[in-house]
Amino acid sequence: MRPRSLRDQAYHSIYERIASGTLPNGEITSEVKLSGELDMSRTPVRAALQQLEMEGFVRIVPKHGVLVLGASARRTGDLLEMMAAAVLFTVMQVRRLDPEALGEVADELSGRLQAVLAEFDSDMRTESMCAFELFALRRIVALGFNQELLETLERSASRLLWHRSGRRWAAPHRDEAEAALRQLLRCLPAPAEAFSDALQRYVRQLKMTWA
Repeated sequence: MRPRSLRDQAYHSIYERIASGTLPNGEITSEVKLSGELDMSRTPVRAALQQLEMEGFVRIVPKHGVLVLGASARRTGDLLEMMAAAVLFTVMQVRRLDPEALGEVADELSGRLQAVLAEFDSDMRTESMCAFELFALRRIVALGFNQELLETLERSASRLLWHRSGRRWAAPHRDEAEAALRQLLRCLPAPAEAFSDALQRYVRQLKMTWA
């Protein structure tokens, strides 16, 4: 494996700071400051910031600095649709090549969902359910052995601050969120149209309750 270029090292370091909240939404930093913190010259840091700006993570404001962006409603919808597209593509591919795998994963994830719901009380359920949802989506996309799709899923989830956005798991939305997720998992091995409908319902629930 080829070692990462300095530009890639800078990109991943800054990206991880944004994803972890070390560089929170609304934070203003600078190319000079990041260069010092990463112990790199400004050239690879500048290239990394330009890529992050193209992907919607930051905005470079000449003579003022680098603004870490939050997810607007439009960008939220776009990112959720990107995650859904990765899931749908994977399921369609696996259904053609190894349909039994979908049934196995559906059973596995449905069992895990039941355990999560039984284990945590209402005070802890929001965080645990957000974590389970992302685990389930990763598990499904991993069936396709497509690293690019997995990275798309991970970056979209990080950009959305998935673990902080659990409004759907609080009243009055919790029952509908659970029903949509159960249907999604149940329909994994179902015909393509049924799964697509379940995925659309799930994504619609996410969009309606995202916060």
